[in-house]
Amino acid sequence: MKRLVLDPNTLISGIAGITSGGPPALLIRAMQAMQFEIAICPEVLREVRKALRKPYFRERVDGEELRKAVSRIEDVAIAFGDPSRVEPILRDPKDDYLLALARHADAEAVVTGDKDLLDHGAELAAPGGQPSRSMRSARVARLT
Repeated sequence: MKRLVLDPNTLISGIAGITSGGPPALLIRAMQAMQFEIAICPEVLREVRKALRKPYFRERVDGEELRKAVSRIEDVAIAFGDPSRVEPILRDPKDDYLLALARHADAEAVVTGDKDLLDHGAELAAPGGQPSRSMRSARVARLT
């Protein structure tokens, strides 16, 4: 089964738009149906919870529904600790932990709409351009 890392913004968009049928919502549904595995760590969950507390989301989705959605993600996800070794790779160093999580979790891809992550998709490969054993052929997948 495919194992993926969904970046926090993808998870947030999927939770907030679960009835919309857009790509993030479809990913949330597929994850809940166990069509792929999702790897998460505490930092991903912190970012998701922080964003969902903002008025924008509170005005659009009931708070209890938001809590249930995060709980469902926790129920189906494979939980890892926050990465201890995070190499500085991206222009936005706050996102480097997602690449480290993907490596540690042996994920096939980081699914994102983040341009910075998409621009650095090749960084998931080991030095010399060969995918590391722990990353197989991981990549950053464009969320469209």
